[in-house]
Amino acid sequence: MSRLFPHLFSPFKIKGKRFKNRLFMAAHGTGYAEDGGVGERALEYYRARISEGIGLLITEATHVVPIAGQNYAQLDASSDDCIPRFKRLADLCREHDCRYFAQIYHEGRARAHSLDGSEQVALAPSAIPDERFHIMPRAMTVAMIDEFTGHFAAATRRLRAAGMDGVEILVGMGYLFSQFLSPRTNQRKDAYGGSPEARLRFLSETLGAMRAEAGDDFLIGIRIAAEEHDPDGLRPKDTTTACAMLDAAGLVDFVNVTVSGTHGLTGASYIVPPMFVGTGHTLDLAQAVREAVSVPVMTVGRINQPQEAERAVASGQTDMVGMVRALIADPEFVTKAQADRPDDIRACIACNQACIGHRHQGFGVSCIQFPESGREIEFGVRVPAVVKKNVAVIGGGPGGMKAAAVAAERGHNVTLYEKANRLGGQALLAQALPGREEFGGIVTNLECELARHGVEIRKGVEVSAEQVLSWPHDAVILATGATPRIPAGAFEDAHVVTAWDILQNKANVGRSIVIADWRADWIGPGIAEMLSAQGCAVQLCVNAEMMGEKVQSYVRTHYVGRLKMLGVPVTPYVRLFGADADTVYFQHVITGEAIEREAETLVVSCGHDSDTGLLDALEGKVPELHAIGDCLSPRTAEEAVFEGLKVGSAV
Repeated sequence: MSRLFPHLFSPFKIKGKRFKNRLFMAAHGTGYAEDGGVGERALEYYRARISEGIGLLITEATHVVPIAGQNYAQLDASSDDCIPRFKRLADLCREHDCRYFAQIYHEGRARAHSLDGSEQVALAPSAIPDERFHIMPRAMTVAMIDEFTGHFAAATRRLRAAGMDGVEILVGMGYLFSQFLSPRTNQRKDAYGGSPEARLRFLSETLGAMRAEAGDDFLIGIRIAAEEHDPDGLRPKDTTTACAMLDAAGLVDFVNVTVSGTHGLTGASYIVPPMFVGTGHTLDLAQAVREAVSVPVMTVGRINQPQEAERAVASGQTDMVGMVRALIADPEFVTKAQADRPDDIRACIACNQACIGHRHQGFGVSCIQFPESGREIEFGVRVPAVVKKNVAVIGGGPGGMKAAAVAAERGHNVTLYEKANRLGGQALLAQALPGREEFGGIVTNLECELARHGVEIRKGVEVSAEQVLSWPHDAVILATGATPRIPAGAFEDAHVVTAWDILQNKANVGRSIVIADWRADWIGPGIAEMLSAQGCAVQLCVNAEMMGEKVQSYVRTHYVGRLKMLGVPVTPYVRLFGADADTVYFQHVITGEAIEREAETLVVSCGHDSDTGLLDALEGKVPELHAIGDCLSPRTAEEAVFEGLKVGSAV
């Protein structure tokens, strides 16, 4: 029993089934489904979390209708072929005393994926278009509703046969059943619309059919969004009413509460909430549902620390706490918490870059802090060094820190050199922006790993090539980073400063400012928000189709709202041409026309130039020389840390 988190690690029962603790890994698209089933990469991804003590695993949204050939990797329970595909994971869960549920669903009108590149017919309760995918669905007939009820019942039978403990229907988040429940998307005049009871009928009949297939000892519940943050979506009153009615009818064994919806951009931005959204933001809503039902309630909601999870259970807001990104960032989260070692947990910083960001790009999920996630086959086991080496790492940003920590963990003697008086590099600049404070967590987490593995750290030391050549080191890893790039152009008499100058408080910017944003990432919008909040008149001019084009869409959506509230005008499709004392000159990238913006100060956020001084001086002169991160090519912390992992694993 944990001394610090007694409620979190107390056993729990749902309808007689025992759960060893109150922590579960919630359903999330991993990108590692193979042929609709759990393949080797997915199995190892889940093994890394199951073996570390989670009490329940709920696998990702699983289709109940065939999706063979779909260009987006998902699980499929539409035929008996799924039974052996899921059984291996069910056996693994049983081996580690971990309960296993599958989540089943249908998108309804939120059908964003294709089988062959063409747009498919989307189904919904009524022919009402959405704002996110811009789909006009077909209203389902009663025969279609009956057919889908059968699909969900058959999928439940198969998943029970695969050895699972239960299933949950994904009711909320703007998918098919949510569309039926919402009076704003269900405008039917038949038995499936017009009143709360009628709008609930499809779900009630489906749950009844599932129970008939599964039997009483198989757990069946729902995941519902208490608030979908969209004009078309569910409101808390809709949710609590529906949950209370299902509970009174004895149709659910548990309710899993979340927020967000796929109807539009606002709701979607809460599906995987970025760091702009506070931790535990669903707990009050979960508590309201818990007070309306007699069955156990679970919830998720950017809970990334065991202290928060403990308070949620102890206060009665929820019976179980679900996590996704917290367990992607640290598969050992549960083990560390149960051992009363919360400070050793690698806390998720909700940057959304390599988790949902990868997923939206068609890749499997990972983590910028812990790129081993999703790559367990290649990097899941730290292989001890055969020959112990003296390794020098030059540059104490995230990439250098990761390389040093991994190399030391493998048994090498590692010294890390950083010319500044603090470790962290550009991550320290990122955390200075409004709403980005948690980004500094990557530095804190890596510092803990350096200390744990005995890396010698020398700060305030600028290393020369001559010094390196005089050292008795067997391997040198360069992580020297980059410097702000000043683009070519005519800037005579202009007051030009860099984004770094702003973040390091090295610039007096005046009252009117134009930001030239070539990178189209989070830096330009972050600087715009910071300066606007200080009372400056700010204009953001972007060399891209939109502000934040390279940023994960949920993060970008929040930036759009924040800058709109501050009244910051954004001009896309422009390249910086030059500036003088009171005007910044741009060229439209499509038409070539000149565009002028008056300003006292030009802030350039135009990318970076690699710092290759040491690399150029040492290449061919050091027996084992590696370069990682921005000194190879200016990119992001994700690439730097991943390259640090690869080099630290290889030296």
